[in-house]
Amino acid sequence: MGTDGGMRPGDLASGIARPALSGAMRARQTKKERDRVTAKQVLGFVAVAAFTTWLTKQLDDLVERKLA
Repeated sequence: MGTDGGMRPGDLASGIARPALSGAMRARQTKKERDRVTAKQVLGFVAVAAFTTWLTKQLDDLVERKLA
């Protein structure tokens, strides 16, 4: 978070880039194990990665607030 409470550009970029990369890596692994990976599966992998990234950040923020 920025000093004004908003998101910094780096936070926003990492919030998008990490889940996309994680989802793409999972899709590649699935493709290696099977013949095909559908677009729905790739989007699903990215969505799950984005959600878990968001949830982890929320939990980290909660812990920081409680321990501060």
